[in-house]
Amino acid sequence: MHELNIFLEHIYEAAEQRGKSPGSVLEQARGFGYSGLECDIGRLSDRQGAKALFDGCGMRTASVYAFFDFPHDSADISREKSLRLLETAAYFGADKVLAVPGFIRADEDRGAAVMLACERLGELCGLAAGYGMTVTVEDFDDVTSPCCDTAGLELLLGQANGLRLTFDTGNFAYVTEDALVAYERLKPYISHVHLKDRSRDPARAFRGNEKADISGRLMYPCETGGGYIPAEQLVKRLISDGYTGEFSVEHFGAADQTEYMKRSAENVKKWIREAKTL
Repeated sequence: MHELNIFLEHIYEAAEQRGKSPGSVLEQARGFGYSGLECDIGRLSDRQGAKALFDGCGMRTASVYAFFDFPHDSADISREKSLRLLETAAYFGADKVLAVPGFIRADEDRGAAVMLACERLGELCGLAAGYGMTVTVEDFDDVTSPCCDTAGLELLLGQANGLRLTFDTGNFAYVTEDALVAYERLKPYISHVHLKDRSRDPARAFRGNEKADISGRLMYPCETGGGYIPAEQLVKRLISDGYTGEFSVEHFGAADQTEYMKRSAENVKKWIREAKTL
């Protein structure tokens, strides 16, 4: 219950930043309190090698994510990519996958593209049922995504039978929506949580890691609990409302991934303890 996960990509970023091996960083992350990994399917091409690495460090695979192009790929290509994602997740013992459904071009009918994405997501959910897996989407921080905001998510989740939500605490800030309001609207669909925080402090800048929200204001990655997103309130509200799932810390582009992983784990573990005593 309430296991703490970290993105595999952060492990590789930390290894590069500190001049360490991914295995040593995984062991360090385990020491911080992380027990699972959020994995990009692209990092899992060497299945045997990756699984041996994870097992050797006592880390499990919590979720596998992949990018699709549902509005434009053929049905056969979409099915092939869907099966590859599900088979990969099954090999690593994950019980959920996250599908980034693709992006809508400026010169096309957005409504038609969204409906096709809904159809393909429904097909992916149908395939996933045979694997005993849950398919999720998240609030993706790009205006060309069909699920960049609450309204877009509600449409996808309402149309694709079996589809669930990975609630990303930090991505509603991109569309300048209140994450607490979004949570109340979307909580019936939530099966997984990404804990992402955002900072306005330019001292957090590192190799062009800033991202502008739709109002043009710059946001920077920071440790969970170090920014302006109500992450603590959301964690405690989730637990109070009966959420028993996992929390996955996310801070792509961190100036110091190792330090951010450590601080995030300390903060989130503290919030979970406090929530359970309320």
